[in-house]
This record gives sequence, C-alpha cells and structure tokens, in this order.
Amino acid sequence: MGAKLVSHNESKEARQRATKLIEEVRKHSKIKGHYKFNHRLIGSGKRRCIVKDSNGKYDLDYQIILTKNSKQGDSKPTQIKADFLQAFSDCKNQNEKVENSTTVITVRTSKNQGTFDASKEKFSFDFVIISIDESKRIRRNAPNVYTWVQLPSKNSYIYEKFKGLSADDQRLLLEECIIPRVIAEKDKHESDRISSVHIFYEEVNNRVE
Repeated sequence: MGAKLVSHNESKEARQRATKLIEEVRKHSKIKGHYKFNHRLIGSGKRRCIVKDSNGKYDLDYQIILTKNSKQGDSKPTQIKADFLQAFSDCKNQNEKVENSTTVITVRTSKNQGTFDASKEKFSFDFVIISIDESKRIRRNAPNVYTWVQLPSKNSYIYEKFKGLSADDQRLLLEECIIPRVIAEKDKHESDRISSVHIFYEEVNNRVE
C-alpha cells in the first residue's frame, strides 16, 4: 500500500490529542505563571491535505506563539526550550515519545496503549516555538544552547494568490496538482522528499499569473 490522503475526519483523533496535550502543557508548573501562548495548526493540516505514508503514519505541525504576557517575555530562548521540552515530556501519554530536534519538539504516538512502540507509530506532532513578534523561531546552535533565528519567508503573496481563487479553483488545485505530488513524495526516502509547503508554493505560483 502506498501513500494516501488522510481525510479530515480520519485526522480528528490526532487533532484532538494535540489540543488536549497543549492544554495540559499550559497547566504544567514550568509553563503556568511563566509563559502565555497561543497555538495554531499550520502546514498540510491547515490546508486539509495531510498524507500518510505506506505504513499509515502522518504528522501535524503546530506553532506555539509566545505572547507579551509571558513573565520573562522571550528573552531567554535556551530556558524557554528547556521548560517547554520538560512540560511536553511530563504531559505525554505512556504510548508517546518526546524528541528534541534542532527547531521543534516532536511528540510521536503509537497505536498500542502500552510503552511507545516505534513499529506501531500512528501519527506525530511537531511543535515549533515562535517569538512574541511572530518573526523568529527557536533553533539549537550548539549543544544545549538555543537562539532566536528569523523565520523562513512566509511567501505571503503566494497565500494571497491562493485566497484570490474561487472555492472551486482552490479545490481543483489541491486535488489535481498539490495532493498527488505530496502523496508521491511521501513514498520517497525522507532525505529525498520535497516538503509539502514547497509543493504548495510551486503549484499556486504556476497556476496563478
């Protein structure tokens, strides 16, 4: 079985779990009283073009956006990353695993209800921490040292082009151009894949003059 599109209804379980996990993190002692933040689903999850690989695994991407009500603002990225990593690690379920990467906190969920089993992974979440002005994200520059770095270009004009299309044209662009390419990339080795957001940019730019 190859890669397949995940329906909005099928991804409901993952979206609900992510929301519950985020709310539990808000209440964690490392976060409550220290940080205020908003969160939002981004990427393929937002565009409803989530794709699962041949093993049935798929992922969702979220931004954790700090707000000006955070006690220390966003002046200490190393401490911020450590606090959120601890909160996610403490709030995960038994069948989940938390990983700390260069730019995100990843939470992997397996189908079984016992200890996390990588061979039974069902879905995962990537959480990236965003600065108060929404222009930067936290990145590891050395072991245990994190800094704020500028977010990649949002290509806002691409999104404006997409929004300018009719609902039917948006649907056709997704169904006929973007989703088939995303599915094809999912069957490739991870190091060879083109990201779904890059495909989105290309196809919208090619379709709209």
